[in-house]
Amino acid sequence: MRALASFALFACVLGLWSSAEAQVRFRRPYSPNYRLNYGFDHRSGGGCTDYNCGGACYDGHTGMDFGTPRGTEIRAAQSGRVSATYNGCANTGYVGNPCGGRCGNYVAVTHSDGSRTIYCHMQRDSLRVSTGASVSCGQVIGRSASSGSSSGPHLHLGYRPSPGAASRDVYSGRCGPSSTRWVEQRGYREAPGTSCSTCSPSAESCNGRDDDCDGRTDEGVTRSCSTACGGGREACSGGSWGACDAPTPSPERCNGRDDDCDGTPDSGDVCEIDLLHEQPAAYAAPASTDIDGDGTADVCARGFSGVRCWPSNASGWREPIAATDWSDASGWDDVTNYATLRMGDVNGDGLADVCARANAGVVCALSMGDSFAASTLWKDGLSDDSGWGQPDNYTTLRLGDVDGDGRDDLCARANAGVRCWLSDGATFATRIVGPEWSNDAGWGAARQYGTVRMADVNGDRRADLCGRTAAGFECWLSDGAGFPTRVEGPAWSDDNGWGNRQYWSTIRMLDVDGDGRDDVCARNSRDLSCHLSRGDGFGDAEIVAELSNESGWDDETNYATIRVGDFDGDGAEDLCARANAGMRCWARRDGAWAGLEGPAWADDVGWSRPRHYQTVRLADLNGDGLDDLCARAGAGWRCHLSDGAGFGDAIELGDMTNDGGWVEPRYWTTILSAGRACVSEMEICNAVDDDCDGVIDEASMPEVCNAMDDDCDGAVDEHATDELCNRLDDDCDGFVDEAACATPDASSPVDADGGVTPGRSLRGGCGCGVAGSPRMGGVLGPMILILLFARSRQRRR
Repeated sequence: MRALASFALFACVLGLWSSAEAQVRFRRPYSPNYRLNYGFDHRSGGGCTDYNCGGACYDGHTGMDFGTPRGTEIRAAQSGRVSATYNGCANTGYVGNPCGGRCGNYVAVTHSDGSRTIYCHMQRDSLRVSTGASVSCGQVIGRSASSGSSSGPHLHLGYRPSPGAASRDVYSGRCGPSSTRWVEQRGYREAPGTSCSTCSPSAESCNGRDDDCDGRTDEGVTRSCSTACGGGREACSGGSWGACDAPTPSPERCNGRDDDCDGTPDSGDVCEIDLLHEQPAAYAAPASTDIDGDGTADVCARGFSGVRCWPSNASGWREPIAATDWSDASGWDDVTNYATLRMGDVNGDGLADVCARANAGVVCALSMGDSFAASTLWKDGLSDDSGWGQPDNYTTLRLGDVDGDGRDDLCARANAGVRCWLSDGATFATRIVGPEWSNDAGWGAARQYGTVRMADVNGDRRADLCGRTAAGFECWLSDGAGFPTRVEGPAWSDDNGWGNRQYWSTIRMLDVDGDGRDDVCARNSRDLSCHLSRGDGFGDAEIVAELSNESGWDDETNYATIRVGDFDGDGAEDLCARANAGMRCWARRDGAWAGLEGPAWADDVGWSRPRHYQTVRLADLNGDGLDDLCARAGAGWRCHLSDGAGFGDAIELGDMTNDGGWVEPRYWTTILSAGRACVSEMEICNAVDDDCDGVIDEASMPEVCNAMDDDCDGAVDEHATDELCNRLDDDCDGFVDEAACATPDASSPVDADGGVTPGRSLRGGCGCGVAGSPRMGGVLGPMILILLFARSRQRRR
């Protein structure tokens, strides 16, 4: 590290030093064990000779260069008074640079014996002392750099024994002085010791000095400190106290610790809010995600660039359709926005649309079947500026048909209670007031607002509002213009433990018996049970399965996976959930619940991670009327088709993979795939709503002989009688007016039709011209054709 051609260049600086009376020795001017690079030149002619007759020097060098890296703390070699400083040079110089008298940024110190030391090439603005200040031995005075005449970072130490004297070497050796000026000179070119010759050992204190004379400063000096979170220690370094190591308050997170130091771990509903962010598809499930109206459940989700939908078919999925540009770059990676993604038919055309809350309000993009229209503002006011950026508000956004007009409406809980806005096909326009579930009434807590559900409790095809108060579960029935009628539900009160998220978060509303009325199910400490709706109340609990805490179902990786769908295609909804070993499903048949196993989505193959188990969905992928089990694995989205009694092998999408970035909650929490659109057919007596009008078996008619249950009483052709002459198959044997033929009496008058007109009697029986006609002859065929036309196909959402 060649630097200075001659220490005489510093005469202008050293001239500032004054005389002294005693002699001192020095410690090394830094703490790390850096050796001597280039020493004092003791040869008067060309070339150089160091203090030990070696060549660790360069021609004309009048000081000692130590290889201290940039930023190394430089310390006073002995106590004294600062006689000069300079702080105006760049940190990187070059050989011959005149800045600072070629010394760069420096500190000069005069000691008690009149000797002087100078510390060159220091870092600009690192000087900790000023002219006239007293310094102690080992005190930090700045940091090293490469300022002035220097070819690289190092410390140049210069020494003069008295005013007017020439620069001298501090080292002693065969070619140098006979006595050393170091307190402890070590081996050749080794770093000298760190002890000060005048050190009187005392207890180390926080002063930047080596009080205990061990060559170190401030070592082991600590003191107690505290924050709002508790006590700790802080350590001294360089004469200053460091940071307190006591825990400091930070935003609360769901980690079992008291991050904000309020005395309660996981306070502020942070774990509850995390759960709500992870599973909007469970508590705000769409009735259908069928964007193209083909009767199958498509899958939609928000990725980096926006919302995309993959239309399904009998064997998998088609190429994705871009639904919206709600991208990360445009701010949709904010949980207050992406956690509000909802799907529903907001304009009543039978196609599932996409809606969500932007910062300014609720926006929707309408499905066109093979594309989406640009998103537009459907409801302002639900903005960040109006306070809707809070989880107790934005997580309560729901889509449901409140007035039964075939268009999904918007409902959400404001601080004063639930409000709904009816769709007019282009906006959410007309406001109606819902239940007064206000903050003042305790609904600002997740254990209440997290239970808001929309369901048709009384079977009138209007979406009602349900939720859990501190006293228990309740529903408010919609009349299309409000929610005037309260229906009391199960006593799921806080006092009974239902304020615990492992219970309230499992509340699901579904029609388990297929009567058109939504029932309510949830998991308690012992089991998963359901209460069937009577329209004006709920019945006693029916146990679905023993999902008890004792058997491990209080684990969020299990209870958070309860899902709803009709996997056996009987028109009644079923339940599924993930056990540690894989999926389990239950269906209600003849008043009893039966279970079956689903895909082996087990803990030991990674399904205990939220990015997998929270994506479980039930949806009819292939349109066969059976809801299939779907979820996101590491390799992407997949579905296992239901055959009514189990689930087959996986059908894979090949998208939404871990490698594609879908490990991020802002993506996988938005996956929506649910239900199926009702594709109408002619209504027949089969306890199913074939024509999708919300009414079952409504087209009954008088029984006729046609191998059908015309009057919907469960019996076929039960009104067979003796054959009459009426062109009907009275005895249901497949023939009309057979064995009812007799020859007319020749003495009787005969009508123009020969006496075979239905309803006209001939003496001796029915005219032979109609005997043995096959069924559906005469007028019966046209009558049935008219009925078929009257029951023409229509679509229900």
